[in-house]
Amino acid sequence: MVDDMVTGTLRGRPRQILEILATAGGAPVAKDRLSDLVWDGDPPASHQGTLESYICNLRHCLGVRSGRGSVLATSAGGYQLAGPSLRVDLAEVRRHVASSAGPVDVAVDEALEAVRLTTGDLLQSEPYAAWAERTREVFAREAVAAYVRAAGFANATRRHDGAARLAREAVRLDKLCESAWQQLIRSYWLAGRHGEALRAYAELRAVMIEELGDEPGPDSRDLYLAVLQDSSDEHDRRRFAGRELQTLLVLLRQSLASTPGAVLPALDSALSAAAVRVISAQP
Repeated sequence: MVDDMVTGTLRGRPRQILEILATAGGAPVAKDRLSDLVWDGDPPASHQGTLESYICNLRHCLGVRSGRGSVLATSAGGYQLAGPSLRVDLAEVRRHVASSAGPVDVAVDEALEAVRLTTGDLLQSEPYAAWAERTREVFAREAVAAYVRAAGFANATRRHDGAARLAREAVRLDKLCESAWQQLIRSYWLAGRHGEALRAYAELRAVMIEELGDEPGPDSRDLYLAVLQDSSDEHDRRRFAGRELQTLLVLLRQSLASTPGAVLPALDSALSAAAVRVISAQP
């Protein structure tokens, strides 16, 4: 956004140029580098003049002037976005992500604010551009590490709803991050939402098997068993039915399906007998 004008109507290479400059965090981007990114490593012979034309049109569209004092400024051999009237969502989110590396009393709130400001996938208008994919990967690594850390703090301080929100966002960014899944499962479990904790484990297990052909790691399995073995009060045990039991059936079916030599029955009613046969066959 520049001077309160939304830039979402831009299309094509001018939009890409604006996005590349925006993700640079205020640093100048050399013309050759900008051309290389915009034309995916194969700029035309006339790319310098074409790039300057795009910049001119972009400034006109944004209603900003040229020169070093512009929001879209000319720097030594390149261009940069800078100025008090400029707002870049990614920069704001990254600022909160960086602040979440601080002490416990601020880490959770800063991470939650970063999640609140996230309204979708980063650079979702550029699903295939190599530069955009690299930017997403770098951001995901930064954000996932911060959100998992903050989710751990949130669980430790009984802010379980906040922990669940942070862990869910970390899982969205990296569905194979087991530590994020563990914080999600733990947030549900500690909040007394045992069924949701089991369903989260079932999600994790399905993702691991589909993506890696492997079971979750020992820490995740230990956490799952702890949820199962949790001796809640009688009221909670009565609530452990319906959808929760269905989740257990799904997990049992998944386990049998991945066990060599096990015969997977068609009916859920036969699952326990099949599981007993597998257990009895163990040395």
